Amino acid sequence: MPTCQQPCDRKTARSGSPGPCWLLLLSLLVLLQGCAALDEWQRQKLYRPTPVQTPAEWQKLLRSRPDIGVMTVPVEPPGDQVQVLQIPAQEGQVSPVRVLYLHGTYRHAFQNLGKAEPMRRAGMDVVMPDYRGWGASTPRLPSEASIHEDAWAVWQALQAEPMRPGATPPRWVIYGHSMGSAVAVRLARRLQGSSPSSPICALVLESSFTRFSDVAYEGAGWLGRLLAGLGTQDMASIDHIAQVDAPVWFLHGSRDRTVPPVLGRRLYEQAPQTRQWHDWPLDHSDLHTDPTGRYDQVWRQIHASCSPP
Repeated sequence: MPTCQQPCDRKTARSGSPGPCWLLLLSLLVLLQGCAALDEWQRQKLYRPTPVQTPAEWQKLLRSRPDIGVMTVPVEPPGDQVQVLQIPAQEGQVSPVRVLYLHGTYRHAFQNLGKAEPMRRAGMDVVMPDYRGWGASTPRLPSEASIHEDAWAVWQALQAEPMRPGATPPRWVIYGHSMGSAVAVRLARRLQGSSPSSPICALVLESSFTRFSDVAYEGAGWLGRLLAGLGTQDMASIDHIAQVDAPVWFLHGSRDRTVPPVLGRRLYEQAPQTRQWHDWPLDHSDLHTDPTGRYDQVWRQIHASCSPP
């Protein structure tokens, strides 16, 4: 953890007068008197969950997209649930390659449908859960633990779905955007060496990062890292990426002001050797708007690499 001897205000420190570091430490001591409240505040500000406010609003969203199915997955504690959107590439058909889309902070699944379109155009069904706190899932303040639990519960439910007689088990792409990239890495690591009956053919990380504190550091220097270190939320993909045994595709915007590309590059350098890096002159959440068609082409390549012989 950074200390006051680091260069926050060296001139003031030499003069002996109270500097910003001392004021910061005093403020932190006050904050730490209410650790539980600080943790809840940080989780709210960090994840910014967006619930659907009423059942009527949820039904309106469903009516707007009659092609989308919904799967309800129960999670612990009893009574909690995760709502999962099921978006077919072609209505009435099941694709042999499916994408588990793990979204980032703020926007719920319906608000991310635009980002799923290139996957559908490439011929892949998309399954998009809302963690608790988002969409029509149980309205709880999320935590790193609850988000990982929700992703795992959804994965298990998807593997338990009955198959049509004679059908081939689907091949899975695990995709995560922004915060969801950390969820995707953890899930892929958990599935390392999993049964070939449900293989992961690709891990796709868009706008990825090493850990939350590094994002804070890039945005606010050592002060940001210090404040991030006071919380309990880490999302440290850097601790798990080397244990992933699926090919990893990194997608990033070179103009990303939320998660600078340098963090994605650091994660890329620690990934298994079966890896690819692609970037576009775009920002954090708009790669799917690429006017050149290259983003769509990458998704077609992912589909081709995953398609059964």
